[in-house]
Amino acid sequence: MFDALRRMILPIIIIVLVFFSAMIVLEWGMGMSGRSSYEQSNIAAVINGEEVPWQVFNRLYNNLVRAESETTDDELPDNKLQELQEKAWQQLLSDRLLMQQVASHTIVVTDEEVYAYLKFSPPADIQQLSYFQTEGKFDYQKYMGALADPQMSRYWASVEPLVRSDLMKMKMQEMVIQNAHVTEAEVKDIFTTASERIKVDMINVGFDRFSRPPPQITEEEKQAFYEERRDQYTVDERAAVTMVLLEKKPAPYDWEVTYGRAMLVYDSIMTGADFAELAREFSEDPGSAVNGGDLDWFPRGQMVEEFDRFAFSMKEGDISEPFRSQHGWHIIKHHGYKEAPFIRRGGKGDEPVQQAHCSHILIKTTASQETLDLLYSRLEEFRSAALSSGFHKAALDTKMRLRESGLFFRNRNIQVLGRDIPASDFAFENEVGEISGIMENNSAVYVLLVADRQPEGPASYEDAKNKIDLDILTYKVNSLCLDTANVIYAEIQTGTDFKKAAEKYGEEVETPDEFRRNSYVKGFGQDPEAIGRAFSLSEVGQITKPVEYNQGVVIFRLIERIPPDLTEYAVRRDSIHNDILVRKQQMLFGGWFQSLIDESEIVNNIKRNRSRSDLM
Repeated sequence: MFDALRRMILPIIIIVLVFFSAMIVLEWGMGMSGRSSYEQSNIAAVINGEEVPWQVFNRLYNNLVRAESETTDDELPDNKLQELQEKAWQQLLSDRLLMQQVASHTIVVTDEEVYAYLKFSPPADIQQLSYFQTEGKFDYQKYMGALADPQMSRYWASVEPLVRSDLMKMKMQEMVIQNAHVTEAEVKDIFTTASERIKVDMINVGFDRFSRPPPQITEEEKQAFYEERRDQYTVDERAAVTMVLLEKKPAPYDWEVTYGRAMLVYDSIMTGADFAELAREFSEDPGSAVNGGDLDWFPRGQMVEEFDRFAFSMKEGDISEPFRSQHGWHIIKHHGYKEAPFIRRGGKGDEPVQQAHCSHILIKTTASQETLDLLYSRLEEFRSAALSSGFHKAALDTKMRLRESGLFFRNRNIQVLGRDIPASDFAFENEVGEISGIMENNSAVYVLLVADRQPEGPASYEDAKNKIDLDILTYKVNSLCLDTANVIYAEIQTGTDFKKAAEKYGEEVETPDEFRRNSYVKGFGQDPEAIGRAFSLSEVGQITKPVEYNQGVVIFRLIERIPPDLTEYAVRRDSIHNDILVRKQQMLFGGWFQSLIDESEIVNNIKRNRSRSDLM
């Protein structure tokens, strides 16, 4: 048994370390080589004088990336990596600030508290270990046996400081939130507000009445509308970059290497190996590999040009030699032809066309690490020259092509690069003339020069035209709705019956089901202004003035006010009390922690010059 436990120590430790990742990264470092100047300085952040090395941040970030990658077979997009980068920073900042507070308040955790925590709150990731499970379920007795086993002492000793730190932070949080309390009056008020119901009649003058068809608006009216509201139209800050960009295209050597792999597969097929089995094992087309490479029936034009040319020139039973397309090397096995209509997505079947049935094996060709290293070397040479002699002269001297992005908004599409958050951050967080480190996205590596920065300011009529078109249409339709509702309300005030007043001006009275303050009400949804005005009615027959909501104007008449069922209060009282208490504790801790951040001296280098390769 000792040998089995000893073999389990490493995987158990790994999983526990993931569980306590926020603490581990603060205690351990991992040597990571980077390409930016910030990496070379090895300081990712300084929090109240405490330096945080890049190795520490990278370990936490990579843990998050690995955990996220396990949920998908696809490569994580740049925006998700950016999100994980921010999440890693927030975890790191939170942990460091909390531990600094723990130290300043001399919070201690006893051995008894550590043991009680492990005994009564075994971490979820430990519970999932097969060693502590019986028939796929966590076996508490087996876990307790391991906790008491002297042969496991080295393992529990490695877990103990992590648990102790975690308990210290929990005690710090409890100290902060201990003043939160809830009164009985607060509980009753929440219950009454949530449980009270009303039933109303309503005249709902909706946008649909006047927007189908929409009112005609002249260019002169749009110009006048803009002039009257000029201060309401602004254009956000914009930036432009000049870049030297090298695409991550495979080099001739990469094509030769993958061709060799494709020929080995082809030779195996020619010597009798099963095509479908080889496709399942070696094909890098995930959509067809699981089906033994089967692509089913397809017409001309469905595949890339090179594939089409081979597929419709082969005979049934033929197997092609490896041929090249933009994706890599293909080997096709042809199963035959047929004439049949091809039903395209969302459409009807065409006239009968020739279709081919093929299976294929794809050996993808992408830029190898050697090719990427050469791209980085070229950019490092260029960047060094750019820092000494200027961006444009360096491009001329090193024969690099310059590309211009034009002005773009923050976190929006950048010409040439597309939506690239790190590039956008660099452009908006640095002055004109600043040169980036080497950055990269899925398709390229590049160096940026901040070419222009335009501050937020008044928008011209042309810049704001699309928004003006929408705003004036909304304004006109809303005005027509409000005018109609005001006329109906005035008619009611003269003594005309509620229903007859509505009918006189082309509307009708609706009676939605009774509703609460948090209900969705047919006709105006959950609009807080409309629902609040409806609940302001106190006497049966009382009528509101016209109430504007996001899709029209409504007039309410109270039919019935239904008080809450007090017998339900006894059932829900504890649940409501706990909900309020948790919310107050969250607000109390959130306010305390925000003030802690505001009062701290924090230097954050993480958002600067961070490329995908720097962080992974």
